Amino acid sequence: MATVVLTLACVLGGQTLAAPKVQVIGLFKDQALVRIDGTQRLLKLGQTSPEGVRLIAADSRAATLEIEGRRIEFGLDRGMGGRYGEPENAETRIYRDARGMFSTVGSINGRTVNFLVDTGATQVAMSSLEARRLGVEYRVSGERGLVSTASGVAQAYRVKLDSVKVGGVELRNVDALVLAGDSPQEVLLGMSFLSRLEMENSGNMLLLRRKF
Repeated sequence: MATVVLTLACVLGGQTLAAPKVQVIGLFKDQALVRIDGTQRLLKLGQTSPEGVRLIAADSRAATLEIEGRRIEFGLDRGMGGRYGEPENAETRIYRDARGMFSTVGSINGRTVNFLVDTGATQVAMSSLEARRLGVEYRVSGERGLVSTASGVAQAYRVKLDSVKVGGVELRNVDALVLAGDSPQEVLLGMSFLSRLEMENSGNMLLLRRKF
């Protein structure tokens, strides 16, 4: 699978100027996660990136971007305008942030979240504050218990998430923990999600690919 890539060029005064290299790596309602010249940007409807890329429209299927005056539709994990078929193995690439951690934007049950990849976490984990924002009914459907964390023993609820999506990879019925309080600040992308994928760590980039 190849993420949608668009490279444009314009001619001005006899010189060819390269437009930014754009990749759409995440799609949400009125938002799109876009990599522009290697920098990851979460664009909201009508927002223009520092590189001059503007989001015109977006939903879970496609995003329309305005690049150097041209409006172009991108479909996630398929050719521009949806002219190519679905990939055999959906995959996504996550890059290290300024902290040296693998972090990215994705979604849980269709709602946007910030993920921090944590192979030391047995399950996807989030705070109860984040769970309420996402509409996860952990008090109703969750199994209450205690878990051991870096800060000690904490009250937690074991739940099932309908969907967890990162880039072109979406998994259903993912086990997760909701920890009482406001920690962790980011949702931990733990092994209940990662173990169902193939992972390749090449230093500054982590490749996640569906096994089947």
